[in-house]
Amino acid sequence: MDKINWREICKFLSGAFFVTAGASWYFAYLKIDLPFMGTTMTHQFLFIRGFIHFVLFLTTFYFGFIKKKRQRQ
Repeated sequence: MDKINWREICKFLSGAFFVTAGASWYFAYLKIDLPFMGTTMTHQFLFIRGFIHFVLFLTTFYFGFIKKKRQRQ
């Protein structure tokens, strides 16, 4: 069985978190509430969600692109 390549997963997630952070902040800026599974995500919630996704973007970006692999000996 092959090992999971976490570096590539982090690269993918960094892009996804970047897009959702931007979209959340965009809707929050325009004060648009979004329907979600029978309820509503308010623009105040979307602002906080954008901040959380931006922090997750920075974290996954670091582990996917910046941090170097350790050499096993």
